[in-house]
Amino acid sequence: MRKVNVDLRNVNIPEFGISVYTNELVLRLMDYDDIELRGTAFRQRLSRPLNPEDYRRFRFPIHFSRVPAWMMFRMLPFRSFLPGYNFWAGDNRSEVFLFFWFQAPLLPVKGKVITCVHDIIPLRGASGDAGFYKRAMENVIEKSERIITVSEFSKRDIMDCMHIDGSRIDVVCNGVNAEQFAAPYPEPERIRAKYNLPEKFILYFGTCTPRKNVESVIRAYAHLPEATRQEYPLVVTNPLESTKACAVENNVVPHYASNVSAEDKAAVYQMASVLVWPSLYEGFGLPIIEAQAAGTPVVCSNVTSLPEVAGDAAVLVAPKDTEAMAAAIERCLYNEPFRQDLIAKGHENVKRFSWDESAKRLHDILVNL
Repeated sequence: MRKVNVDLRNVNIPEFGISVYTNELVLRLMDYDDIELRGTAFRQRLSRPLNPEDYRRFRFPIHFSRVPAWMMFRMLPFRSFLPGYNFWAGDNRSEVFLFFWFQAPLLPVKGKVITCVHDIIPLRGASGDAGFYKRAMENVIEKSERIITVSEFSKRDIMDCMHIDGSRIDVVCNGVNAEQFAAPYPEPERIRAKYNLPEKFILYFGTCTPRKNVESVIRAYAHLPEATRQEYPLVVTNPLESTKACAVENNVVPHYASNVSAEDKAAVYQMASVLVWPSLYEGFGLPIIEAQAAGTPVVCSNVTSLPEVAGDAAVLVAPKDTEAMAAAIERCLYNEPFRQDLIAKGHENVKRFSWDESAKRLHDILVNL
């Protein structure tokens, strides 16, 4: 019986991709009888205690630490005088400690460490504090027996940037609950009213941080004929002020939807006529396979991990080529044989990405470590 401690830092952050990944895999690891799980949950802030009710879905013992996560993973003064990580994690029994974010503990760990690094976006200049991230990655490499990542692209990128041997890195992909995304939603009009969605629309789904390149979606939409824009309004989720300013500059009036819940996400994808997702950098790109599972054609970038994830079931365009993007959108909207072919290929493509298969792969890594 392999005793494994799982890091539960980010499991209760709605719509955070790492939270989805952690929940889907840990809930499935519970079903293996050759693994004994324990968990550790750190506070996000010293003044905000954790609520055990928020963790009831996990059927294993959980230690609720009184110290905030940043003390263990970001900033630790006087660390040489402190007990090791096991003390703060409340776990001296586990043989393996599994961390689902890019930070391993700063303190020594008694046991083997596995750390999941979804991508190295800050080190590629796409966002974040590159200096902090580089130090965190150096600690991950020093502490971790193995590193997990979510795509072959991300594996190559980590190898190239951090100069480590690929034999230390395992790929455990994201998955998608295909049946959930494909099932007809029982109350579509309620969802339409809740998020102010038009009858037909072109969708950008996700955050609007700079690397998501949402401005290119807006500029591509501005290239569409007026008749197309009248028939298919643009819906953008979670806009920033810069997103809205770009829309004004390009004489585009999107419908904005914020905080789409996990329960409603499948319905929003199903209602959309096409998903446009021209991100500049992704370690994986979960919305692509979610939309494909929902039966929605996809136009996405031809860079980083996205061709690997989309397969032959999306229209790939250069992320800054807004004229090509507009042409791809029109083709998905008005060329019915092409549209149906993309939808069929999308349903086939998502079969490659199963949470059950990913959990089995993670299980095998844990028991064979």
